[in-house]
Amino acid sequence: MENFSLKLVELVAVVKVELVSATLRDSQGLWDLMDMESIFEKKKIVIDLSSCTFVDSTFIGMIVKIYRHINEQGGILKLAFPQVTELESFRVMGITKIIECYPTVSAAAESFNPNSSVAKINLEKQNTFKSILK
Repeated sequence: MENFSLKLVELVAVVKVELVSATLRDSQGLWDLMDMESIFEKKKIVIDLSSCTFVDSTFIGMIVKIYRHINEQGGILKLAFPQVTELESFRVMGITKIIECYPTVSAAAESFNPNSSVAKINLEKQNTFKSILK
């Protein structure tokens, strides 16, 4: 579990995935950290994927499993990752429709504030812009 770290930013648990490539072999380690550190009991959680340049479908599946477990406990999960190329795989799999995504951890953490005006990542606008450029 040396590939993951945990820190608290105000009342938000931030789990940083410290991997360039997050794959099947790493997915169980993420679940184990969440379970051992009692992160599932937290109400506000951000998974920081900013170090990742590749996230495979199995790891994304683990994020969905974690999302469901947190949701059942009454918590909220958000994702932070600035790498637009990785966002596309999350969009194609439909993850961005169920889990809010932000370009930074601070934006994701701030979005828990009900008075916040932080904008989440809007892939539909980005894709429209990309199609205009082609």
